[in-house]
Amino acid sequence: MHPDVFQKVVWEELLYAQMRSNYFAELVLHYMKWDKGLRALTLLASSGVVVTVLSQANAEVLRFGLPIAAAAISFWLLLSQYTSLARDASELHAGWSAVARDYEGVWTNLWAADAQARYQQIYDRAESLSRSGAKFPNKQDRLDYWLDQATTISMARYAH
Repeated sequence: MHPDVFQKVVWEELLYAQMRSNYFAELVLHYMKWDKGLRALTLLASSGVVVTVLSQANAEVLRFGLPIAAAAISFWLLLSQYTSLARDASELHAGWSAVARDYEGVWTNLWAADAQARYQQIYDRAESLSRSGAKFPNKQDRLDYWLDQATTISMARYAH
């Protein structure tokens, strides 16, 4: 690969890896918040205190609706697998973070004899991570945000 093209490609892959790392970190927080919130809501809806208070109420809809809502939320938690998604996103965050760090190593040593071979090894590893991330949403606005952040930070770091 021509040195100028190689430099451009490594720079872009570095930014994309940083973008993906931050995006998956954001997804971890997103899934953890949903899981925690729905679990707290289920606990509240199915707690004895709520049932006791509502049994005193005349509202039949509330007395029967709340246990049904608690069961529905519990069922959704079972199906949604937010904890599992958070764990998988966390692994992808760590993987993309390592890839970004390795691309940065190539970037800071572009003219090394083995730079293109190292780049190819990293690229192959990144391809595997991309396949693993296919089950997650592709929120283009968030990816664009994280790409802008990666670009700003990297430009500040490597501005000469």
